Amino acid sequence: MTKRTSACESPCRRREGFALVAALLALIVLSGLATAAVLAAVGQLRAAATAGRVMAGRAAARGGIERVLAETRNWPAASVGDSAVELLAGTLGPSASWRVHDLRIAREFHVLVAVAALGGALRVRDARTVWWLDPQSRVATHRAVVEGASVVVGANARVLADSLLAGRSGVPACDSFPLLAAALGGAVVPSVGGLPHPPDWGAGGDGADFASLRLGWLGRSTLAALADHDLSGGGVPAPGCPGCWAGLVFGAGGVRWTGSGAGVLAVDGDLVLASGSSWTGLLIVSGDVTLEPASTVLGLVRSGGVTTLTGTSAVDGSACAAFEALNAATSLARPIPTPARSWLGPLPPGTD
Repeated sequence: MTKRTSACESPCRRREGFALVAALLALIVLSGLATAAVLAAVGQLRAAATAGRVMAGRAAARGGIERVLAETRNWPAASVGDSAVELLAGTLGPSASWRVHDLRIAREFHVLVAVAALGGALRVRDARTVWWLDPQSRVATHRAVVEGASVVVGANARVLADSLLAGRSGVPACDSFPLLAAALGGAVVPSVGGLPHPPDWGAGGDGADFASLRLGWLGRSTLAALADHDLSGGGVPAPGCPGCWAGLVFGAGGVRWTGSGAGVLAVDGDLVLASGSSWTGLLIVSGDVTLEPASTVLGLVRSGGVTTLTGTSAVDGSACAAFEALNAATSLARPIPTPARSWLGPLPPGTD
């Protein structure tokens, strides 16, 4: 018996074959899409992990700079135009570390550069600009022995402007310091003069804190916070003498000084040196300064008001005494973030 073949058998088989091929193609396309999705997800995970490590590294770098600002109690060691100096370093576990360098870009301006290494080749850098007081630079800003809004020198009082760089009893000579020699060692410096312009005195655009009392980028509130001794409540620092410095002494309101003292005396208000009293070092006063008869200052004076010398009072101009006073005021020996925007990072590779 002969087997009959259905009329639709061949077309049906062709359609089934086409459907199988189409299904295989669809599976291939779906597999490709799934693979691409997996690769994209893996890439995003890697990118997220890298971004997380970068953020952690930047946080570590910034944290290192903040530690330097909080812990550094030294005068700057870096020199302008020279290599950066390492200030602080630490670790973040077995495979991560950070370090902070000081790059001095001007006499009193620096860039703190932090580098955080998180294993492998990943290194994150950040930086911040700071002002760092330099005693020699600060003294070199003076252009007269007594600077003020006005100066009144009595008939028998004296302001001595010669031998600014010569030694005194207990104060070594400072003529070997190049910046002081250049600024104060040439022609005779005037005995009296006006106040300098901002940023050496006055607010400028820096805010009210600098309006009446200023030492570089240190304003009234910072000077009060960093003071080694506070005269505002009637306190008296340890007995002072040349070579026996009291550091930074701060007073607010009217201050009447009796006895002898040495250091940096910053007064937000008026200052009176009583008869027979003395101060060695640097005086910076927002208001008036009055020297009663037989009182003396060995150093430099800067006041925002009227400076009056009466009787036989005297100011013996000494850049060396002012320098020694600043150098001994170690509470001032720290980097201070500049008032404007100071963060510079993140930095590109190769900046450390």
